[in-house]
This record gives sequence, structure tokens and C-alpha cells, in this order.
Amino acid sequence: MEEPEEEPGSFGILPENIEALNWFLLMQTQWRVGMNGLTGMDYGVFLHWAKDEGVKRRDRVWLLGDLRLMEREYLNSLYERTAS
Repeated sequence: MEEPEEEPGSFGILPENIEALNWFLLMQTQWRVGMNGLTGMDYGVFLHWAKDEGVKRRDRVWLLGDLRLMEREYLNSLYERTAS
């Protein structure tokens, strides 16, 4: 069976990454902003929300790591585009 073609610029999400992606999208209102634009996310908000949602401590640790990775890649991408 042939796999369906993806649209240009689209990508798939592995099932084990869906929860981290959902938290990243939820955190989009929690960016800290400095004189030069976005600087990073407010991790305190994430930790508070995740605790309130019943996310276990060990899961909060790996989710925070995934959030930080996505945050770094997003910021790198954002500032590469603005530099060119």
C-alpha cells in the first residue's frame, strides 16, 4: 500500500509526542517578551497548570524538557527568519 503524500511544509507527529505538543500549544499565551522580542516561556505557569491537571511529577519533568526543546527550536527558527 502506498503512503499518502504530505502537503509541502507539513509534517507528522509521533504519538508519543502529542502530549508535549499539546502543552506547547497551550503555553503559546505564556511567552516572556523583552526589548528584542520573545525570550522564552514562563515555565512556572506550565508547572502550575500541569500540577493542577494532575500530571505526575516525573511526567512534568520530561514534558518540561520537551517544551524547552520546542521552545529553543521555535526561537532559533524565528530569529533566523528575522535575521535574513
